[in-house]
Amino acid sequence: MKCSNCQQKISRNLLIQEIIFPWLLANEELCEDCLARFQKIEAKRACEGCMRPNCDKLCQDCQKWRKMYPDFVLYHQALYHYNDAFKDWLYRYKFEGDYPLCHTFSLSVKQALKRYRGFIIVPLPLSKERQKERGFNQAEELLKAAGITYENILIRKQHDPPQASKKRTERLGLKQPYIIKKDVIISGRKFLLVDDVYTTGRTLYHGVALLYAHNAKAVATFTLAR
Repeated sequence: MKCSNCQQKISRNLLIQEIIFPWLLANEELCEDCLARFQKIEAKRACEGCMRPNCDKLCQDCQKWRKMYPDFVLYHQALYHYNDAFKDWLYRYKFEGDYPLCHTFSLSVKQALKRYRGFIIVPLPLSKERQKERGFNQAEELLKAAGITYENILIRKQHDPPQASKKRTERLGLKQPYIIKKDVIISGRKFLLVDDVYTTGRTLYHGVALLYAHNAKAVATFTLAR
């Protein structure tokens, strides 16, 4: 087996259950070096709102968001620090089009999303232009790789420059980019919005606010990194 990030050959002793039940062997796995480079966020040492690492209280950004959106409270889950290792992975996957990297965190995503039973999983959409340019929706492919059932209920109605090319003030000034697909029932249902990285939170909050405006029962958000 090769590492699903660096392609280095993985050599390890099999677990007893893997010997007895070989179908339990993971198709994708990270080597020890990559596991050490991708730093997991400790929930107890992260912001209770957005999981900003090394923040033992509600961060200033979340305090501002709650003043801006007093009608709901957003609880976000993220798995990894947005460190140099993650930035490198994201650049290769998202911008260089190294599609097989969608499998890198499959096991972590699959395990993390087990807690959202009863939620409709929704990847944040790209504009038609960005989808054509990139060839795939990075959030959607992460879910596919993890074997997660999802629904595309949102449409990105406008095409903007990539978020990575914008300054923080430009990101925060983004107007509502989403609309809900025709005939989709939102009222009384629970949703989990999924993206690759939480940066300012602007696009996620737009998605959450839109669903609550259509009487969603609950809306949560999830990203690989924060």
